[in-house]
Amino acid sequence: MRCWKAVRNPELHTAYQIVMPTAYRKHVLRLAHDSPWSGHLGVTKTYSRVLKCFFWPSLKKDVAEYCRTCHTCQCVGKPNQKIPPAPLCPVPVMGEPFERVLVDCVGPLPKSKSGNQFLLTIMCTATRFPEAIPLRKITAPVIVRALVKFFSTFGLPREVQTDQGTNFMSKIFQQVMKMLNIKHVVSSPYHPEFQGALERFHQSLKSALKRYCLETGKGWDEGVPLLLFAFREAVQESLSFSPADLVFGHTVRGPLKVLQESLMSDDGTSKKTKSVLEYVSTVRERLVKAWEIARESLQKSQGVMKDVHDKKAVQRDFNPGDQVLVLLPTSGSCLSARFSGPYLVGKRLSDTNYVIQTPDRKRGSRLCHVNMLKSYLPKDAVRAEVAPVSSVAVVGVSAELDLHNEGNDVQLHAPSEVAAKLSNSQALVDLPSNLTHLSSEQRNDVLCLVKDFSSLFSDVPTQTTVVQHDVKVTSSVPVKQHPYRTNVAKRAIMRTEVDYLLEHGFAKPSSSPWSSPCVLVPKPDGSHRFCTDYRKVNAVTVADSYPLPRMDDCIDNIGAAHFVTKLDLLKGYWQVPLTPEASDISAFVTPDDFLQYTVMPFGFKNAPATFQRLINIVLGDIKGCSAYLDDAVVYSVDWDSHMKTLREVFCRLKQASLTLNLAKCVFAQATVTYLGVQVGRGQVRPVEAKVKAILEFPLPKTRRCLRRFLGMASYYRRFCRNFSAVVQPLTSLLSPSVNFKWSSACDHAFTSVKILLSDALSLSLSLSLSLSLSLSLSLSLSLSLSLSLSLS
Repeated sequence: MRCWKAVRNPELHTAYQIVMPTAYRKHVLRLAHDSPWSGHLGVTKTYSRVLKCFFWPSLKKDVAEYCRTCHTCQCVGKPNQKIPPAPLCPVPVMGEPFERVLVDCVGPLPKSKSGNQFLLTIMCTATRFPEAIPLRKITAPVIVRALVKFFSTFGLPREVQTDQGTNFMSKIFQQVMKMLNIKHVVSSPYHPEFQGALERFHQSLKSALKRYCLETGKGWDEGVPLLLFAFREAVQESLSFSPADLVFGHTVRGPLKVLQESLMSDDGTSKKTKSVLEYVSTVRERLVKAWEIARESLQKSQGVMKDVHDKKAVQRDFNPGDQVLVLLPTSGSCLSARFSGPYLVGKRLSDTNYVIQTPDRKRGSRLCHVNMLKSYLPKDAVRAEVAPVSSVAVVGVSAELDLHNEGNDVQLHAPSEVAAKLSNSQALVDLPSNLTHLSSEQRNDVLCLVKDFSSLFSDVPTQTTVVQHDVKVTSSVPVKQHPYRTNVAKRAIMRTEVDYLLEHGFAKPSSSPWSSPCVLVPKPDGSHRFCTDYRKVNAVTVADSYPLPRMDDCIDNIGAAHFVTKLDLLKGYWQVPLTPEASDISAFVTPDDFLQYTVMPFGFKNAPATFQRLINIVLGDIKGCSAYLDDAVVYSVDWDSHMKTLREVFCRLKQASLTLNLAKCVFAQATVTYLGVQVGRGQVRPVEAKVKAILEFPLPKTRRCLRRFLGMASYYRRFCRNFSAVVQPLTSLLSPSVNFKWSSACDHAFTSVKILLSDALSLSLSLSLSLSLSLSLSLSLSLSLSLSLSLS
């Protein structure tokens, strides 16, 4: 303990602090900053909050580093901390008119009497000469026709610059550009500054159209030609000339020119008529001089704008492999955006444009401007090492921590597993007690079979020699992620699982450029399954289309079998070795270790396809045997054929070097639970425990709870007649476009589903009872009939 007094008002702010060991500092910081009760506040407030209860050396530094690397805070940011823009890169000044044109679309606007709703805007970058064409729609063919008409007047440009709209990126538009030998330049997404001159013209044009409609009361498309004349005649500030002067070489005759001529017509003066040669020579000289002056003026204006812009700009550079956050539109709304990520920089195209790898989105990579990026600071994985202390005064004991002052060390104890794992050697001892439903002769047959194939029941999974799992990726950029933060208890479980993998050769230390985090998934028996989060790796993995069997077919194949044996492979995926390339890609990271698998891990995209291919090769041609992944069933009508088939299955498994999980195997039962249903004796019925969970499901309050309920109930839809029609009011609520409002129809559908499943369970039981009674009656009648015939 440590007595702490604040510098200000020490008599009022005095606290007893616990000096925290290294192992628990992350937990304190997470609680003080990440908890919903903490609010992700800044460094000062978080530091003062921790200081009231805890202390350790370099506390302020650790708090600052933790807040700086917080994923949520980096994505959301702060209102007063804006990302500085990159230095301005002016668009090169083109030498000839209409050598490079900007093209964009405006709309939808209010529909005019002519049916126009859009504007196709075009601007020459050298002369700033604008064009606006009213259109009813802006599909690619319509835009192409309008551009061809424009090009027929002003000539074919060398470059056409557009944004990445679907109409400009279509095949038709690309083919026309290629046919006309025009280079198509596209801007980076969500960066309209790349076409700043045209965007600024849009602003002025829209304002002028509003004033025109308000003043004249006419449609906006009627005023477009008049307003274009006004913009072309006005002097452009950056060029010091009007666009019309630079294009036509003379001052166009407008209303003011007409007024001037009418006022000067009385003095009898008249202009001297020039010959064609003199006129052409004069216009050429005037245009050349005007272009030179305009170019110099534009360069000067760009320099002034760059100086003003760069006062607040910061040169930021990213290298391939760096982690960044990208400003992307939120799902469901293209007009609102937030920072997402982190993503890897794939390639640097220029000082301002980068190719970013986004494997979790529809587009695996995208071109982004540097102003849409900001650096991501990952949290460094800190190993939970125990720091020795001389003494510890325990004020309170957490449910997850056990502090002992023995040997001057703080001991960390992980909670024991809820259910202990039963090894095959233990299951072999208990096997006779699990065969009491069989006769003594049948029991001996099963025990002898297991004894003959004892190599199938080792405690450690073996590796097959039939297939190897390979991973092919579409991207050459490795996926690199940092470990997820876990509590102390789960961290200890992860360390135990890693030790098991290393001990039995299922993993080895890695130096791979790939890295994926690990998670613990709870299992029905209370233990945890050690899995790796390969979602980003799977996003760049080439799919394997090998089909899985239909569950209904596997269930129906059992039919009216009297003996059903269910077999389960011991950690089936781990019995498939990996190729060297796949082993590098499988690299995983925990808070304490960096390893890579030597066997096929849980979570790989194509793991089910590879495993089903293995099972089909080994057991596919055996009659009376079906397998769905690692769940196999052997079914027969009589005992002799059942044992014969079972022996053949064991022989095939032994040849393939596979291992069974004896604790989950069920031998020669009349009915078994297989693929979520109770099957055997010619009937299929839902599992009573599963139906009970559905019947006890509370009324859904959120869309997520409703989706969970429908997922549970839909699995047994084969037992419910007209299931889709019954649940239609519920499925309609799953749409995000519909408000989640529970109605009487929803309540009726919710109750009806439960009644249907309850009736299906009771109906299958009654059918089973009636079937057994009818068989018994028919058997007794046949016996009595044969007895009477023999007596007679």
